[in-house]
Amino acid sequence: MKFLVTNGPCLAALSFLAIALAVTNNISRCEAFSFVDGLKSRAKTDLIEQVTSGAPNEKILEAVRNVERFSVLGGANLKNPLLPGNWLMVWTTSNSIAGKTRPNLFQTNTPPEQLLDLENGQAVNAEKIFGIQNAVRADLSPQTKNRVKVQFREFSVGPIKYKPDPDKFKGELSVTYLDEDMRISRGDMGNAFVLLRESTQRKEADRIWREWRKSW
Repeated sequence: MKFLVTNGPCLAALSFLAIALAVTNNISRCEAFSFVDGLKSRAKTDLIEQVTSGAPNEKILEAVRNVERFSVLGGANLKNPLLPGNWLMVWTTSNSIAGKTRPNLFQTNTPPEQLLDLENGQAVNAEKIFGIQNAVRADLSPQTKNRVKVQFREFSVGPIKYKPDPDKFKGELSVTYLDEDMRISRGDMGNAFVLLRESTQRKEADRIWREWRKSW
């Protein structure tokens, strides 16, 4: 079975077509899901290429949406066992979180890390600058099947720690795409985040971060 593969909404539409054909026995289920995996892989590859090429946010966000469309097939769920663990942020629309607004000397050379512990409702965002770890600790409270409330409870710069005003430092975060290697999340302030799994994608994440920073 062959299709002309295009970008955008057509990717998701072709995915459903392949599955529908499988259900009606025109093609095997194995062929259908193999085809869908191919489309999803292409969408993810395009997203990474947009980031590493220094494309404007509008183009990267379009690529993000193309990947997110595959979440209708499942995966983006707080109960997904793939969600907990250590993640590396390789792109975001937030200049402050990425560190773009800082002098170059104080920007991190490696992807910021995010540890998610859903069982205990905790998250830690961390980065290293000059060997000193800066971290933000937060409590997570599930709101829907794919969204959590985030209450920031501690900021630290090396050994110096302080507690922020709980009324000012809070928000929400949704998981909009999730698989073995990639996660996409969106915050309640409109920011988008692309992360790769630390245990399997460290070298790739370092490469993407390094290439993206060249466009700052």
